[in-house]
Amino acid sequence: MADVGTVYPRRDAVTGNVSVVFPMKPMKRRQGPHEVLARLVAQVGEREAGDERLGVPEVAAFLGIAPGTLYKHLDPDQAGDISYTRTRQITERYGVGAAAEDLAQAAGGVFVKLEQGPAGEGRWYRTLREIVDGLNTVVCDLTTALEDDGDVERDEVVALRMREHVARAVTDLIAHDLQLKQILDEDGASVVPMRRAVS
Repeated sequence: MADVGTVYPRRDAVTGNVSVVFPMKPMKRRQGPHEVLARLVAQVGEREAGDERLGVPEVAAFLGIAPGTLYKHLDPDQAGDISYTRTRQITERYGVGAAAEDLAQAAGGVFVKLEQGPAGEGRWYRTLREIVDGLNTVVCDLTTALEDDGDVERDEVVALRMREHVARAVTDLIAHDLQLKQILDEDGASVVPMRRAVS
């Protein structure tokens, strides 16, 4: 049997039945905007239907376009691509991060999705504890990796889940900063520098 490329299921909006769509020819490897859009659509499918392959009908329905039109945007052999406005609409509606991850990487950074912070007076203690715990984990990872041979190796980064721990610590710091920003925005207060306590 000839290779027909990726097989895409499609859910009928009225009946809910799933049918299979075969592209006309296998697509070449996606890169750039096509690859980012494909990841974005797959994230929507996974989040909404538990199957990344069901992202196309979901996103097409949300945008008010035919699934075939969306497939064209996913195909690097086709001219044109999806606009930033539509990409942002998909990101906001479904809370998926593929486009943000790509833009952050292009700008030399990294995207870390923030969770909604805790409410109430206890939020400060919880956030500060999370920051300290996160930084402690990062330092422990580094010292564990360095103690044997004075070097951090790939297998140690993977085994100790170092990148996940660093991302968590950075997320906690950013969440705390956003809480402070919210206070400034609400109160119209100016930033007061922190001073060391005099003993």
